[in-house]
Amino acid sequence: MRQFFLLVSTCGEGIAKGLWSMLKGVRLRENVILPKKLQFVHVGKCGGSTISKLLLVSPVVANRYSSVYESHVDGVVVDSECDYLFCLRNPIARALSAFEWRKKLVLNDAHPNQVNRFSGEARVLESYGSLNNLARSLYGSDGFLRQNVARDFDLIHHLRESISFYLNPLVGVLHRSNVLGVICQETLTQDCREILDVDASSVFERRNESRSLSVSDLDPVVLANLKRYLIQDYSCISQLWSLGVLDDKKFAMLMFGNS
Repeated sequence: MRQFFLLVSTCGEGIAKGLWSMLKGVRLRENVILPKKLQFVHVGKCGGSTISKLLLVSPVVANRYSSVYESHVDGVVVDSECDYLFCLRNPIARALSAFEWRKKLVLNDAHPNQVNRFSGEARVLESYGSLNNLARSLYGSDGFLRQNVARDFDLIHHLRESISFYLNPLVGVLHRSNVLGVICQETLTQDCREILDVDASSVFERRNESRSLSVSDLDPVVLANLKRYLIQDYSCISQLWSLGVLDDKKFAMLMFGNS
């Protein structure tokens, strides 16, 4: 019961009840030395907050790992002795979600803890107003990147910390045997069931309910510009596929947006 109250204090009562019902079915292995650590690479705007809570009740994690630590916007830990778990999303869908979420918090809600959290972010969000406008401005008529617009792009939280921000430092240490799995935001419930053996349907973090846009609302020039600007993100996804960490279906979904 003590664990339940800890969950309530951490997650809130509603989420805690869902977690507690799953936790009762997880038998932790006592007096067994588990040599491996697990690093959860929490790529922003990919469902990572939900996954963080599910790791607490995953029987796979409990039975295979001595400890779990999470890397997020402060950067990953390059550790050849641990296993890795990733959350990912199609790069353009992720960029759209990030822009709309920050716009909601900073401009629409004027959240006191967010308005001045990142220097210059509010100015960029107000100046461009949409990812369409920002991405359309990334390249000039001569085809060259506009450095001032690129700097503005990187002032937005979670756009600055791109997929490649998390994955590039790990390229040298990743191989098929030290990756527990990749959980995609697009198939989060199914992936959590297959990789973590947990039911994610009852535990969801807050979503950006104000976001009415989808990738289909972005015009062709914007899509082309984003695919070009986010090329390192796509390269990282390709590298995971080359390692055998992503199957062909997930690879196509992340690269081309096909679910």
